[in-house]
Amino acid sequence: MLSIVMAILFGIIIGSFLNVCIYRIPKGENIAYPGSHCTTCKHALSGLDLIPVLSFLYLRGKCRYCGQKVSIRYMVIEILTGLLYGAVYLKFGFSLEGLMYAVFAALLIVLTMIDIDHMLLPTRIILFGFIAGIIFRGIQAGGYQSLQFVLYPFLAAGIAYGLFYALFYGAQFLLKKEGLGFGDVRLVGMLALYLSMNLTFLTLFLASVLASFYGIILLVIRKKSEPFPFGPFLNVGAIIALFYGEYILSWYLGLL
Repeated sequence: MLSIVMAILFGIIIGSFLNVCIYRIPKGENIAYPGSHCTTCKHALSGLDLIPVLSFLYLRGKCRYCGQKVSIRYMVIEILTGLLYGAVYLKFGFSLEGLMYAVFAALLIVLTMIDIDHMLLPTRIILFGFIAGIIFRGIQAGGYQSLQFVLYPFLAAGIAYGLFYALFYGAQFLLKKEGLGFGDVRLVGMLALYLSMNLTFLTLFLASVLASFYGIILLVIRKKSEPFPFGPFLNVGAIIALFYGEYILSWYLGLL
């Protein structure tokens, strides 16, 4: 019980840092300097202002110095990260895999929120995800004395990247416009590095279904077709596949 609580608390702390990344990276700002400050009055925040979740609740969602409202999204991201870290611990424990998928979950949260805000999937975040994934897979291969921990993920990443690369340019050729952003192509390759080939295809299926439903709802509400980011749906699909993919695939194969 104590371990799961510690995992959740650690995730909440990481979530506070992810909020900084989500806000600063699209602006090209340094994520370490200057220190945390109010985005309205620019006043530096004290240690008491930076306690995740609790400081937001104590200050009733307002800046201590200027009284400006602070978006509840900051607290939601902290709690979401905590819950995801708790889920990662329950599935993988305190292990190399647990650490790898904790990093993976953090990357997905940052990429999802930036894509929602800016319709942008920063290359340097995805590149960091690739490098971290390669390192983790290499350590796995060495630790378990098996090249399959390198070969299979790399093969999955290559196939997924190649598939979406073809879709990207195929859509441009047929539709004479971008059907998806190239950031999505890179993202799919990164996702496959952390997931198996089966789970990657499940991720693509789930993302397509979720995005289709969202697009229909958007069309009904706004009476016109509008572009929207696909990255968040890929990331949600990846999270579902990570935690429930084996059960979903077993259920599906059982129907055949």
